[in-house]
Amino acid sequence: MKKIINRPEDYVTEMLEGIYAAHPDMVTYAGGDVHCLISARKKKGKVGIATGGGSGHLPLFLGYVGRGMLDGCSVGDVFQSPSPEQMLAVTKAIDSGAGVLYIYGNYNGDIFNFDMAAEMAQFEAGIRVESVLGADDVASGPLPGEGEKSIRRGVAGIFFVYKCAGAAADEMMDLDEVKRIAGKAASRVRTMGVALTPCVVPRVGHPGFSIGEDEMEIGMGIHGETGIRRGKLETADQITGEMLDRILDDFGEIGGSRVAVLVNGLGATTLDEQYIVTRKIDRIMKERNITVRKYYVGEYATALEMAGVSISVFLLDEELERLLGKPAETPFFRQGSMDGGVDGTETAPAWTAREDSPVSEEAPDQTPDKTGEDKSILVPFLKQVRDIMADNRDYLIDLDSVVGDGDLGLTMSDGFAAAYEAVRGTGETDCGMLLYTAGKAMSVAVPSTMGTLMASGLMEAGKRLKGKTDPGLAEYAALFEGYAQGVMNLGHAKAGDKTFLDGMLPAAEALRKAEKAGKSLKEAAAEAKKAAREGFERTSEMVAVHGRAATRGEASRSLKDPGAAVAALIMEAFERTVRD
Repeated sequence: MKKIINRPEDYVTEMLEGIYAAHPDMVTYAGGDVHCLISARKKKGKVGIATGGGSGHLPLFLGYVGRGMLDGCSVGDVFQSPSPEQMLAVTKAIDSGAGVLYIYGNYNGDIFNFDMAAEMAQFEAGIRVESVLGADDVASGPLPGEGEKSIRRGVAGIFFVYKCAGAAADEMMDLDEVKRIAGKAASRVRTMGVALTPCVVPRVGHPGFSIGEDEMEIGMGIHGETGIRRGKLETADQITGEMLDRILDDFGEIGGSRVAVLVNGLGATTLDEQYIVTRKIDRIMKERNITVRKYYVGEYATALEMAGVSISVFLLDEELERLLGKPAETPFFRQGSMDGGVDGTETAPAWTAREDSPVSEEAPDQTPDKTGEDKSILVPFLKQVRDIMADNRDYLIDLDSVVGDGDLGLTMSDGFAAAYEAVRGTGETDCGMLLYTAGKAMSVAVPSTMGTLMASGLMEAGKRLKGKTDPGLAEYAALFEGYAQGVMNLGHAKAGDKTFLDGMLPAAEALRKAEKAGKSLKEAAAEAKKAAREGFERTSEMVAVHGRAATRGEASRSLKDPGAAVAALIMEAFERTVRD
């Protein structure tokens, strides 16, 4: 690995520090966290627009915060999502009273974390948040049908969504209107890429895949996701023709239309080569009677040092063309108007903190009285969960390695350790606040898909137990019902989908039945533990609907679900706590 870096573990932090040093007039950061980049200008009453994703894609995400585009952005480690807590800090900082729009790529980890951040923003600060997903990668799936969710990834074409939505917000349109424009823009972008070489994540130190010296891969994603065809390296005209044909065919008949085109270098491809690609695009567009109103050529969304290019085509109408042509000024992108003039310069005041911070009526008291006695078993319970996850770390790793990426044991042991440490010794007596605080800590510690789902469960349980200081069986049943609901709200799974819920839902039901039957807490906990374990065992009879296991189809039926195993372990920890 040859990179101009210091320590691999400092790669992202030092890159961010460099951006702040170079552009102090344009960007600063929120919440004391350099990962939470925000505009140094704030316009009162304007809809805030935020994005985020993994580092390693500059100028994507970070590079488009500024006048006429985005107001804030959070990034995680290389190719990793930012945490919900980081996105929450950005959201609070950029809100000017008109709400916030999230625009981000269609990746499960990002979806879970952004959804949780939106819920936290409403719950803690009364900020309305809406979302639009970029899903422009033609190679990653077919167009969704009516009412279907897109499985396409978000790649370089999201630039056009940022640009049009940012211009709309700059014109002081309201949140619903900015969302409408962003959604329309997202639906009219198509992208395809070609990779010639792999890239190296600094903390890994070696490529995650290989491409032969004389090979290329059409359709590879910006994290190295498998493309649609690997073959011998072809000429620029052949590569460009194949990619553009696939893009235009996906649109259908658009002869006579106006478009904008983005030719994007993936990190190690020269501008010379990008303009050779542009030359061929221009010839094809003229042959097809398609008018290109604007070319954007350069690095707009990279994948570290991957060699290759992507082509994005943006189908314009009068509204989108007008907004695309508006001026913008960010650290990595600057544009006057497309007609050659400049529409004026914003004279916004220097960055000012949000003046008010409305709090949802449902939000737990942020400054509770901690002088009382904690009569719940929640802190000991979280300690038991921490311990049981640590003891079963290798078991969960082995179980997850069959159907996932094998990190579940680490995620659960680290995540529940953080949850426990956040509430240990605080003297907090409000059960809702305890659980909510634990969930927030977990979301920061392990912002992965499963980590965020578990954090969402804790936080929803906290809402159910808000104000409770002396819980009984009814409240504990509500806790686990809320836990399951929080996971369902974020993951959109249900019973029988071969997930965590197939262990947790039977346990919550067992607690509620025991409560109605007048049984003791100890009896109820034992029955819930048994129900969760049996639910976990039954997952070997189910076909996976979500996650990587779902790609196995019927072959997933014989496998036990790692998420349901986590549910069984949580209920075992609860039973131990009650018994002790």
